Formats: sequence, structure tokens, C-alpha cells
Amino acid sequence: MWFKQIQVFQLSSRFKHQASDIHQRLEPFAFEPCLPSMPSSMGWISPLEEDEAPLTRGLNGCFMISLQMEDKILPSSVVNQALKEKVKQIEANEARKVRQKEKMGFKDELVHTLLTRAFTKLSVLHAYIDMRNQWLVLNSISPAKTELFITMFQKAFGECIEDAERIKPSALLTHWLKTQEYPQEFAIGKACVLQDPEQQNRIVRCQQQDLFTSGVQSIFKEGFDVIQMELCWQDRIRFVLADDFSMRSVSLAEDDLTEMKETYETKQERFDADLILMSESLSGMFKDLFTIFNQRSSTANNEKLAVAV
Repeated sequence: MWFKQIQVFQLSSRFKHQASDIHQRLEPFAFEPCLPSMPSSMGWISPLEEDEAPLTRGLNGCFMISLQMEDKILPSSVVNQALKEKVKQIEANEARKVRQKEKMGFKDELVHTLLTRAFTKLSVLHAYIDMRNQWLVLNSISPAKTELFITMFQKAFGECIEDAERIKPSALLTHWLKTQEYPQEFAIGKACVLQDPEQQNRIVRCQQQDLFTSGVQSIFKEGFDVIQMELCWQDRIRFVLADDFSMRSVSLAEDDLTEMKETYETKQERFDADLILMSESLSGMFKDLFTIFNQRSSTANNEKLAVAV
């Protein structure tokens, strides 16, 4: 398992749990299938997706956890069509006009009835807790899914996520691209998104391009800033860093990817090997990123890090 979209949250120093304690805290919020008349359900499942397996899997100071969500598929067009037919039938049989308030009541009844016959969709959000660095690493950049995950996480563990004081990447990414001066741990890729801060609907997207060509560089003369840029860390991990500090299109180098695809005797062995490789690789990258974008660092230190050694 490799996280292709990533957000990293800072856990407070109070967050100190062993594997058994994490399991116990998750257990009251374990997933239960959605009731027939309910639109959704969510809860924790085994990261190995096995019924009898624990709700967390811990290795090398990291604990994987997984939140499963079940949602009923009930398109609004289906509800509206059923409501239209019901209103039409009442108006014909009773020779009267159905008022808006009455329509809303009928709609609620129809939704309740149709939910019992609706199809369901299951989705899973994975994350791991890095106890060595006090990080929660989430495999999603969706605001809605992130909010659901954090809500469930805090139900289990309390208010343990701190606001990370980091510089927004845009200023430094723009500086790196304009000056071609950037930390030696990173290389600039072939994709970026530029935006005019004065007119935010003015956006330029570059794909599979040399970002140091005159054509791309000329865009800066119009006042554009970089809000997303592809980077490569130590020739091992390629990703797109966005201005909200989320990471998209995260991929591992071919040699490491081959290692992840090696054949193991059991599903658990493969899961364990993948978790160790992913958490170790990402840990090094996160540390370099956070050193550069840590808002508590001095201006002089940031300037030093922005220049290639």
C-alpha cells in the first residue's frame, strides 16, 4: 500500500499510546453496517481488512488505522421523480393543489422509503500514526473526507492535533523556480500551477515542460506565483506540493517500487513490508520539507535552505 495523496498533521506531545491502547480506543467506534433507513455509516476497520484482525497494525513505531464509510446511493433525480408522481396523483385524486410544505413532508417520507432499497458504496480512508515524530499521515486531500476522518479520530483520542506553524509553500516555490536556487535534497519536476494573486481566476497549468525555459519564466513578469509544483526528493519520491501543504500524485522510484512488489508468503507479510518502506521513506522527506517550511525558523535560516549547496 502506497499513499498517493497525503496530508500530515502534528500530534501533541500528550499523544503516547501502545498498540493495545490504540485498539481499545478505536473499538467503541468500530464500523457497523448502515441501517436500512439510514443514509450513511462509518467506523474503524482492520487495516488488513480482515474481520477478526485488530483495528490497528503497528510496526517500527508506526500504527496503521483505517476508517470505512458506507453511503447509500440515492440520486436526487430519483427522489424528485418519485415526488413528482406522488404529487400528480394526489392532485388528480383529490382535485386540489399540493402546497410546498406538504411536498417537503412527502419528500422526507419518500427518502426514508427509498433508502431501504438503495444501493450502498463502501470507501476506506487509510492513515498511519508515526509515534517517533508525532505525526498523523492521512491518505487523502479531500476537505470533506478529511473532516470526517479527523472528527472520528478525535472521538477516539480526544483533541490531540495541533496547528502546525509552517510557511505557505507558494513564496519559496516561486523563488526556487525564478532563481533556479533550491535545496539539494529536492529537484524540480516538469509540472506546476501558477496563479495571479490579484485575479485568482487567472491560472496557468504546465505539464511535461522544462519549467526553466523562457516561456514559463516569462509568466512571472505578469505577477504570477507558483501554487503547486512537482518535486522529487533524493531521486526516490516524486510528488506535487500544493500551497495548502498537501501532497498529490505521490509516487515511489522504480527500484523501491520493485521492492514493494516483491512476493511475500502472506498478505500480512506484504502489508508489513509496505508499511515499513513507506513510513521510512516518507519520514525522511517530511523532515526535510518541515525544516524548510517551519515558520519558527529564522529568516536567515530559510534563505540559507533556499539556496542549493
